[in-house]
Amino acid sequence: MPLAVLLVLLYSIYSSKPVGVIDSLTVSSVFIFLVMVWIGATACDMENAVSEQILMKYYISHTVFLFLMGMMVSLIGILFPVIMDLCSQGQLFDRPLRIADLLWGFLIMSLSGFSGSSLGEISHPRINRSRKTAVIFTFLLAVTAVTKAAILEMIPVLAVILWVIPPISDVTALFAGETYFSADKCSTAFIILLISGMIWTAVKIMGLKKKGF
Repeated sequence: MPLAVLLVLLYSIYSSKPVGVIDSLTVSSVFIFLVMVWIGATACDMENAVSEQILMKYYISHTVFLFLMGMMVSLIGILFPVIMDLCSQGQLFDRPLRIADLLWGFLIMSLSGFSGSSLGEISHPRINRSRKTAVIFTFLLAVTAVTKAAILEMIPVLAVILWVIPPISDVTALFAGETYFSADKCSTAFIILLISGMIWTAVKIMGLKKKGF
């Protein structure tokens, strides 16, 4: 179901032409972030209660699994516009699509997915017994992450609180108006997305330890 939703969202981007290369890829990363929040929230429902008590190896393997899942979803996010561009005989984008665009875009999408899945996992049923409350809370955090830049523009003082929210809107703002990806901005995006994913993974682990698994 999440992948079907992603395909619909991607089609909404590429159904008209021409579209900006950087703009479309960064918007796709937002969609992948949201889809991976969904997948992360679903994955924690399927975890084995016994395996969580083995060792930190479990946490590492589970995090790697979700990261790889995010990469697979990101591959869809990259292949979709390539196929659409081929179908439109190279007329989909406002400039020729380059290999570098696809590589940078794939990395940004993958790390956006990692950040999203890490956020989704805080809805773990053993952290919050009320599944409805956990899902609503996670949903609100995801929406806040997507709209954070706009929120801070209206109420800058909230930056003191919202710094911990996944920086997906910061990434889209970082590339706003850009025609090509640049190494310095991409490096910044990679670092903040990776740190965000690690923070929310740590939050989940600490929450489980506090609850005694």
